[in-house]
Amino acid sequence: MTLLVSFGIMSFLSIYISNLGNDLQDRYFKNWGGAPSTLLLLPSNTELDKYTKQRYFKWLNKKCCGLDLPEDLDAQVESEELYEKIRSAGNYMREHTRDRKKYSRVYNDNVAYGFARNIVSIKKAGLVISSISLTSNGLFLYIFTIFDSPHTINYMGFLALFVSSICLLVHCIVLNEKFVERRGYRYARTLFETCDK
Repeated sequence: MTLLVSFGIMSFLSIYISNLGNDLQDRYFKNWGGAPSTLLLLPSNTELDKYTKQRYFKWLNKKCCGLDLPEDLDAQVESEELYEKIRSAGNYMREHTRDRKKYSRVYNDNVAYGFARNIVSIKKAGLVISSISLTSNGLFLYIFTIFDSPHTINYMGFLALFVSSICLLVHCIVLNEKFVERRGYRYARTLFETCDK
């Protein structure tokens, strides 16, 4: 680890994985129609009720001169202009909540979203490593049971096999687009909840 850190390999891997995460995010945003921090406040989105959205719009209009977000969503028709205004509001909120101490929940949810996005971006590598670990652990356990005393139980071998199986299942079942989307909406909700404080 000392050598890896000294030669900057860990920093390189961190930057590389972050870039993969950004590329994945661009693809997901294209599929979803935008960032969760924009989609959350669109009139057609049902994650938040209309009264909460109206309250946020009223607060944002006070903070952002010339934004003019509609405070009556009943008669509001979605348009490209409204989409861009909400996107601008999201950009403002990200800058407004930069203070990690004051907005610790926003920061923590942003980190969790970034982690989810990045780990899904390297899912293929995780599947390969988990598969190799599961196969090698199973093989060594099989060899151990053949050549060792039948009364001996290799607890560490079974534990390694169990952990490898769990890791493979997590990569196959849990880590997907929905996993990232949920974390994205969680961050978006926390971000705009600061309008009420």
